[in-house]
Amino acid sequence: MNKKIVSVLCLATWLFIAGGCDFNPNDTDKQQIGNDLTATDDVFASPTDTPAQGWNSKLDSMLHVEANAKQDTNLAQIYIHIGELYADNDFEKAKEYFLKAGNLSEKLNWKEGLYQYASGFSNMLYREGQIDSGIVVIHHAYELAKRDNNERWIARTSLNTGNGYFYKGWYETTLAYYQEALHILEKSEDNKETLIKLYDNSGAVYRLMGLPEKAIEYHQKALALLNNEESLLMGTVLYNLASACQFTNDEKTEYYFKEALRIGKLHNNQYMTASIYLCLGHIALSNDWKEAENYFREASAIAVELNSPGLNGFVNHNLSFTELFKLNIKEAEQYCLTAIDIALQTGYIEYIVVAYRQLALLYAMQHDFANYRIYSLKADSIDRFDTRASILRSAEEMQTKYETEKKELKITSLEEEKRLMLWLGIAGGTVLLLALATFSFLWRWTVQKKRTVEQQKRLAEQQVRQLEQEKQLVATQSVLDGETRERARLARDLHDGLGSMLTGVKLNLLELKQGAMLEYADVERFDKALGLLDNSVLEMRRVAHHLMPDSLSRFGLRPAVSDFCNNLASVRFAYYGDESRLDPNMEVMIYRSIHELVNNALKHAGANQIRVQIIQEPDRIAFAVQDDGCGFDPSAVTEGVGLQNIRTRVASYNGILDIDSRPGDGTEVNGELRIES
Repeated sequence: MNKKIVSVLCLATWLFIAGGCDFNPNDTDKQQIGNDLTATDDVFASPTDTPAQGWNSKLDSMLHVEANAKQDTNLAQIYIHIGELYADNDFEKAKEYFLKAGNLSEKLNWKEGLYQYASGFSNMLYREGQIDSGIVVIHHAYELAKRDNNERWIARTSLNTGNGYFYKGWYETTLAYYQEALHILEKSEDNKETLIKLYDNSGAVYRLMGLPEKAIEYHQKALALLNNEESLLMGTVLYNLASACQFTNDEKTEYYFKEALRIGKLHNNQYMTASIYLCLGHIALSNDWKEAENYFREASAIAVELNSPGLNGFVNHNLSFTELFKLNIKEAEQYCLTAIDIALQTGYIEYIVVAYRQLALLYAMQHDFANYRIYSLKADSIDRFDTRASILRSAEEMQTKYETEKKELKITSLEEEKRLMLWLGIAGGTVLLLALATFSFLWRWTVQKKRTVEQQKRLAEQQVRQLEQEKQLVATQSVLDGETRERARLARDLHDGLGSMLTGVKLNLLELKQGAMLEYADVERFDKALGLLDNSVLEMRRVAHHLMPDSLSRFGLRPAVSDFCNNLASVRFAYYGDESRLDPNMEVMIYRSIHELVNNALKHAGANQIRVQIIQEPDRIAFAVQDDGCGFDPSAVTEGVGLQNIRTRVASYNGILDIDSRPGDGTEVNGELRIES
């Protein structure tokens, strides 16, 4: 293959994967996001800790003291310190010593030790991917701190509980726990280090929610509270700040990473060092692939030493890029296959999709289009699965929140009943001492009280029903939002990904034609192939426009519906009133509803004339689709899936949908929605 063509395809491959798929080398493992997601004061080295060369001597000293210590709280504290020293280098040893500290603290009934054990051990479980187990451990300590009204540990265990939900992807729940901790810590001057970690972790959550500006704001808050520029905590905050700055193309991104790298090396934090090498390598790819390869090789050596599957997978994936720049296609393929094997073992869904897409393009470059199709379809399938999983996570989070509120309502009702029984007991004792007249008075009072309790029960039940309705509406809205995002993503991928590839293929074919001597018959076949390629591009653009019209997102509802109707000879469109933009999700819902109704009229009703009308006022918007088709009896015919979907979409916005139809007399569908100010 011509080397010039190979170079063009290499560049297209890198741009597609590194840009179009939102690949982020910072997320080598969620353990490295958000200040190692720990909230104990001792997990990171203090400002007076010695650099890396003193780590082994400090550990040896601790182990020597442990061997001769008595079974008291001092020994439990030593276990905690040893676990902290192992935390960044040997997870199993760290867990072993945290467990020793927990067992001894429970035996001695030393609550401070129990809190420290729970924080350290849950963090190790988080790092190993045992998220639910880690949440159980730290939440037990959280409840203990609440019973003791220990604000210091309420804040820290609340922070660590939020960290667990962070790993599960329940970001709103995470921020709720963080806010509880923040409310306590900002009032105190004794928990500065934990407050720094809380700001840093909050920034990590906002970054993952797609709000990099908000993330940078919180990382800057954490940075402002730090005084010692040599502490490991400073390095971690700089790392997370750089990760957020990448999304805004901040020119200080590389500087922050290199400062974090220097501090990570100083404290022998291998995990942070390897992760930063990957980030710097990713930045260098756009300018100097040789420099990028050096960074990736450094990360690879550390990943092997730590035996970290997450780091190993990303290292192999990035080395595949560098081999691609060197035109070593087979070596790039081997690295990519190794990365995919690791990704399948560790379950990094987003990373598997990226790796499959890269492997598909490598096969395409080798003219192995059978494997190209196989791995492209695998990537699309897993990507769709991940989208559905994201929707399910949101629904699960809402379900948990709903169940919690429901339990709180039941607890409140039970407490009311207990208070009632207490008053009844007092009243009964008083009746024995009072006269018949007093007894009659108390009896009437008791009846009235029972009526009040029944009213409270009915009110509680009404609130539960209301919560159930809200849950259903939120679930429906989540599904619709997921559908909109999926359509937009597919349209974007078709246009930016496949469209760019087809255009690149056409340009390269034209270049080959200019530099080659071809017979007349070959030229005719060549031109015919180019014509088919042009038709493929047009068809791809038509499908992308059908999935999510570009005019809808850029110009609004009226231009999008007008474009759609103008392409159909039998459809007439009219728009009245205000033309201001609506909520994007509402615009998509109305457009899809009109699209479905017009298609129904054409396909099922045999309509010759269709009228589409939209009326927009400051506080409401109404749409109507009227046709002269065969019509139907709404009371006698069960609605199809299309009409049911439209009813569900309109109901999710508290709208009204009315269908007026008679056999042989056409159909008119009217929808009306309120516009929130």
